[in-house]
Amino acid sequence: MKLINKINISFNHLFPIVVCLLTLSACDDIDEADRITIGEIGEYQIVGDVVQVEADGQSFVYTDFHRILIEDFTGWRCVNCPNMAAFLSNNVANVFPSVVVSLHPASNSLSNTDQVASRFSLSCTLADDIANTMAGTTIASSMSLPAVSLDQKEFDGQILQSGDTTTVYNSLRTLAFDQFYSYFVNKEPYVNLAINTKQTSDGSYQLSTLIVPGACSDREVRLQLWLLESGIVAYQSTQTGIDREYVNNHVLRMAINGNQGEIITLGDDNLVKSHTLSFEGTSYIHDNCSVVAIVSDPNSNEVINCVEVRL
Repeated sequence: MKLINKINISFNHLFPIVVCLLTLSACDDIDEADRITIGEIGEYQIVGDVVQVEADGQSFVYTDFHRILIEDFTGWRCVNCPNMAAFLSNNVANVFPSVVVSLHPASNSLSNTDQVASRFSLSCTLADDIANTMAGTTIASSMSLPAVSLDQKEFDGQILQSGDTTTVYNSLRTLAFDQFYSYFVNKEPYVNLAINTKQTSDGSYQLSTLIVPGACSDREVRLQLWLLESGIVAYQSTQTGIDREYVNNHVLRMAINGNQGEIITLGDDNLVKSHTLSFEGTSYIHDNCSVVAIVSDPNSNEVINCVEVRL
């Protein structure tokens, strides 16, 4: 059974957040007079049962709760994206069980052909595909950054909360107070997930993903496996100029089982899916990488559950 602990703590005292009100573009400089401070909210913590199961000759461990998938669309040219990244990592993760993914559409990413060149390219075709799916075929080249999606779920008719940190904060606050019990505690049906990883002699990894169907038995779901890398030092525009040593975390690098993932039918029993992760032709640092498994509704694309594991 999930336990809910409410702690009456002021966000102003624990997590002072300065957010930006944008008037023209998400990448404009913001005047000090246009800055506001987030008001007080209560911090909630969800504690789920830890479950160990045997399946397909392996032992898996998972925590019995729903994690929210937070997709942060970002770019190196946007001076407001670092504020959003800090907001998501330092504050949202302390309120919600979550997996944060940083997506760099090609048109907004630092690439090897940019005038401020880097040996790292943060662009990912999957980031463009996801953006196009959620907001139209031209969104990847014209979207206002930063932009965030929460479980690819609509809030006020929009999947992407785009333009400023305040907009995303208001969506999260609405979810925390008005939909807290229905979305987390009573959110049924949902799938539970766990990932086992094993490195092989050739440097690749064997991935075993456990899917516990719960009340999602006898229905089709989409399974997506993504590779993320953290600790990437590269150029980043900020409100005080170019930061040549900005650290990018949770960066989406590749889709392990195809950009569209795979459609699977869940039965009554636990299911284990096996995949191979190859780093051939990449310069990614294995120790900084993690794998994210996402189960979503193939019709609405809304995320049912997700999990992240370090390599």
